[in-house]
Amino acid sequence: MNWVQLFSLLAFVVLVIITVVRMPSVIRQPSSRLAWLATLSGCAAFAMTGAVIPLSVLDAWLGGTNLGNLFQNVFATTAFWFLMQAARTVDGSRVNPRSWWVLPAMVVAFSIPFLMIPSRGPTSNDFIKQYADEVTLWVYASVYMGCVVFIMWRLLAGIRGRTPRPYVLIRVGAWAIGAASVLEIAYLTLRVLDVQPRAAVELIGHAFVLPFYGGVILAAIGLAAFAFVRRTRWSVLVALRVLLLRANTERGLDPRTVHEDGADAYDTYRLAVRLTDIANSEELNWRERWILRAATRMLDRQMSAPTVVRMSGRPEVVRT
Repeated sequence: MNWVQLFSLLAFVVLVIITVVRMPSVIRQPSSRLAWLATLSGCAAFAMTGAVIPLSVLDAWLGGTNLGNLFQNVFATTAFWFLMQAARTVDGSRVNPRSWWVLPAMVVAFSIPFLMIPSRGPTSNDFIKQYADEVTLWVYASVYMGCVVFIMWRLLAGIRGRTPRPYVLIRVGAWAIGAASVLEIAYLTLRVLDVQPRAAVELIGHAFVLPFYGGVILAAIGLAAFAFVRRTRWSVLVALRVLLLRANTERGLDPRTVHEDGADAYDTYRLAVRLTDIANSEELNWRERWILRAATRMLDRQMSAPTVVRMSGRPEVVRT
């Protein structure tokens, strides 16, 4: 196994883990399906590199004309497209249905020059390097890499200004993937122009691997982190609701008036508001102040201001 296949296997394992872990949320939350489709398509792409399914088996399945390389790039483009759409809509934004024609258009754009390559040889991971001197291959691979750069540009433009921390991983991953794609286009152009020395040109070609595969892993982990953060916040909200309900009950609240759905952020909010109202007329003890401060900080992240309750830095002063 060469180092390209090693990186492919690592990326495949990471994407499989994310895909399997995210599967329950796909059933419960339709908004998670774009991210799940991104990782699923990525698994299919890396499965075509020979690190998972031997190339000899792929060769027998696909007729021995390097169709595996084409399918790999189709799956990869699909994965990047779903990644871009998922990252842009993870905050609740909607997908523009008029943009979906772009994905099949990109696939057709690089599939046509691939089919025009006169001699593609048997299925091999060295297909690009072996035939990089041919103009048709340069067109095929450059168009594919150009599509990836376009998708990464759309992704970065779509999440500009967004501050949640998982976006950092997505941004770094997108920049790395885009930079690697530009490097690959430069390498292909130097090869087709027969620029010398060849050793220096090959160094540029090798520089593609680490940022590309590393960027895929970072972007996938960043996207998965949103689900982890949401789940963590949900668990914290449930715990805070219990504590707020107990504190309010001790202050005379009838617990039967509270909704039974402990996952409802607005229910937690109503309990925090009631305890805040009490704090404006009576002094809270240290435990109640701590619960209220923790609840208001979490609600401030979970619900948009000015709906949320806020507390000042001084625990004895409460504002609505």
